[in-house]
Amino acid sequence: MTNPYGQPNPYGQQPGVPQPGYGPPSGGLPAPYSQGAYPQQPYPQQPYAQSPYPQGYAQPGFAAPGQVIPNYKGWAIGSIFLCWIVAIFAIMKSNEVDNYLAQGNLPMAQQASQSAKTLCLVATIIGAAGIVIGILIVVLTAATARAYY
Repeated sequence: MTNPYGQPNPYGQQPGVPQPGYGPPSGGLPAPYSQGAYPQQPYPQQPYAQSPYPQGYAQPGFAAPGQVIPNYKGWAIGSIFLCWIVAIFAIMKSNEVDNYLAQGNLPMAQQASQSAKTLCLVATIIGAAGIVIGILIVVLTAATARAYY
């Protein structure tokens, strides 16, 4: 037998004879999947319970109601322009605040927050002092340069 292009059939198949393992199943449709010997049990419905923590305590990772521990991340990022060396450490401390809050370690988060605030304040003071000194140097240099001309 040749195919429509006039070449012999390369696989030796006879036309019109179905190949074994192909086509619809000979015994009809298979049985549908059943649940088996174990009937499905409904999930037990339990009422919503109160918080497992006593009143006044927060869940791990969250501060107590009304208590917010700031991380000073914005101040730390802004202080990069003033004193970048100290500001990098302030950013690292502000990231530690988030990590400690996620772990539920509130005392360490409070301590890291205070450290971040201190580092941000130091970077701001150093940067502001540097800007003031730089302006004074420029003004004094300009004033003394006129005296030489």
